[in-house]
Amino acid sequence: MSADAVASNASPIDPHVGPERCELEARIHKALDRVLDEWLVTGIHRAAAQKFVKDKICAEAGKEDCLRVRQWLLLRMNGKVWDHGQALMCKSPDNIPELRALPVWPSESMSWLAEVSARHSEVLQELLESKAEGAKAFQPYRDPGSLGHLGRKPDDGLGVEGVDRGQWNVSYLFLNHKRFEDNCSRFPKTVQMISEVFPRHYSHAFFSALTPGSHILKHTGPSNRMLRVWLPLCGLDGFKLRVADQILEPKPGEAFAWDHSFEHEAWHEGEETRFVLIVDIWHPDLADPEVKFLSTLQNCRLRAGRAMLDQAIEEGLERKPEDCTYYEIVEKARHLLTDDE
Repeated sequence: MSADAVASNASPIDPHVGPERCELEARIHKALDRVLDEWLVTGIHRAAAQKFVKDKICAEAGKEDCLRVRQWLLLRMNGKVWDHGQALMCKSPDNIPELRALPVWPSESMSWLAEVSARHSEVLQELLESKAEGAKAFQPYRDPGSLGHLGRKPDDGLGVEGVDRGQWNVSYLFLNHKRFEDNCSRFPKTVQMISEVFPRHYSHAFFSALTPGSHILKHTGPSNRMLRVWLPLCGLDGFKLRVADQILEPKPGEAFAWDHSFEHEAWHEGEETRFVLIVDIWHPDLADPEVKFLSTLQNCRLRAGRAMLDQAIEEGLERKPEDCTYYEIVEKARHLLTDDE
């Protein structure tokens, strides 16, 4: 199925055209519906996505500012996955073709990183004040086990830990468009900085705490659609991060961006807990219309996941830990730490 075929047959099927044309149009609509079904797009969101495909992706004007999503959509409509040729990058159907693939991005290409670095002291102060007040802001990092992590299976059976030694804890501010109000209220300056400084925030931001002696096992992120930005805060002595074949030794107050879709792992051999603020942004090569379309698909899938969790809670269903969704794992893990040390 070619791009020209999709572009010329994006309108509703016309019963007055020949049988071959009708058959082609039916195949195209079925293929597009299959992609929208993958992302659980329904109702008004589905109608809007179909219109966007017709007006922006298939139209001549959309060939330039939606080129990459156009290529991705064609691959998915044909049941294919982009072959990026990168040995250490995740091989995911969600990967978008032709985005620049740099394990670590040069800071000079992102002038706004200087402002992130300049906010280091106020973010660190909020973190230290929260710890001094005894706030219970952190929870163990847990992953469903299907997202590339191969860490320890905890005694409570809730997901996997992502480490084979030590402890990895997190304090979520935003996660998949969910705002953690208690935590955001503890770190108002940090939340304001994220809103003001970061371009096209991916709605995923959290503090990461790694105890001395910890090892985060090698894994990859889910796709190349976003970049991960780190603001190292404190406890960095003895810490190393590997991204693809590059070994980094982050310094406090020196923000940097890296591609989370590459294989990465981390070691902490220092004597103090390492704290980092992590914020994800949409890949800078994606045009705004592409981000809008991809956000719509992503939000539909997330809403469906939250709806499943809400229904289970409403019906009082008791689910086994191994059957929990990502949302359930995050929610249940919020109360597993007795303190933030």
